[in-house]
Amino acid sequence: MNVRINNDNLKFIINDIVLYARNIILALSLGILPIVVQAAPYQTYVIHTYGGEALLPAVRQQLGTSPDGGTVATYQDKLVLRTTATNYQAVQQLLTQIDGQPQALTVAVRVGNNATSQSSIQQGRVIISNRSIQGAAIINQRDSQQQNNSMYQVQTLSGSAASISTGTLYSLTQSYQANIYPTYNRPAGQIVIQQQMLLPTTQGIQVTPKLLPNGQVEVNLSQTEEKLVIANNSNNQSFHNQNQNIYNGSNAVKRQGLNSTIIVPRGQWVDIGQITQDTQNQSSSYGSNRRNISSTSAPISLLIQ
Repeated sequence: MNVRINNDNLKFIINDIVLYARNIILALSLGILPIVVQAAPYQTYVIHTYGGEALLPAVRQQLGTSPDGGTVATYQDKLVLRTTATNYQAVQQLLTQIDGQPQALTVAVRVGNNATSQSSIQQGRVIISNRSIQGAAIINQRDSQQQNNSMYQVQTLSGSAASISTGTLYSLTQSYQANIYPTYNRPAGQIVIQQQMLLPTTQGIQVTPKLLPNGQVEVNLSQTEEKLVIANNSNNQSFHNQNQNIYNGSNAVKRQGLNSTIIVPRGQWVDIGQITQDTQNQSSSYGSNRRNISSTSAPISLLIQ
C-alpha cells in the first residue's frame, strides 16, 4: 500500500517535531525532567591517627571541597569516615602531611632555694659568794645563707599533659627539714605560678608542652581545684584559718583555675613562679632564750627539652 504525503502534511509533521523538541529543551532548562546520575557509594573507613580530634577541622574542610562530601568523627584518636573511596584517598593524602608521630619531650622543674636565717642565743649566770658577786653572760648571734637547687623531670609527648604535684614542688624546696619539724608542725608555704597563688589543697599543676615548627615550645600551665568554703551566715560567727578559708554556717564551693600559655625556648630554663615560706621558732629555758627566724624564697623554673 502506497502512502502519499503531500507538502502540507509534511509541514505539519515537521512542525510537530520541532514543537516537541522545544518542549524537551524547555523542560530540561526548568529542571522538570529528572536527570539520573549514578552517585558514588558511601563506605565507612577507620583511620588510626596521632592527632585525633585536633585533625577534625582540616578533614572536614577537605570533605567539604568535594562534590560527594562525607562525614567524619573521632573515636579513641581514630578518625571514622563515611564517604566515597575517592574522598578517602584524598583524606589519606592530607593526613600524611599534617598528622605525624608526636615528639617525646622532657619536662623538668627546678626549685632553687635562697634561704636566710638568723638565730640568737642569750645565756646568763650569776654567782653570789661571801666576798663578791660574779656575773657572766654569753650572747651569740649567727647569720647564715644557703642556696640549693633541686630538679624533678618527667617525660611526655608533644601535646600531652604532664602533672607535677604540690608535694613534689614542696619537696624540691628542701625547706621542711623533716628532722627538725614533725609532720603536723611543718610551716605552710605559698606557691605562685604566673602571678596566681595556688590553693593549699591543690593537687598541683598540669604542664602541656607543644613543639612549634620554629623550634620553640608552647607551654600551657593549667590547674583547677575545688575548695570547701563556708558562706556568710548572720547566726554564726565567721573566722579565718591558716589557709585563708572562710568558715561559717552553710557550705559553698570556691573554684580556682590557672590557665596560662607561654612560649619558651627549647632547652632553656624559664622562671614560672616561686615558693615563699616563713618560719619562726622560739624556745626558752632557765637562764637562756633562743629564737630562730627563717625566710625562704624559692623560684620555680621550667625546662623543656
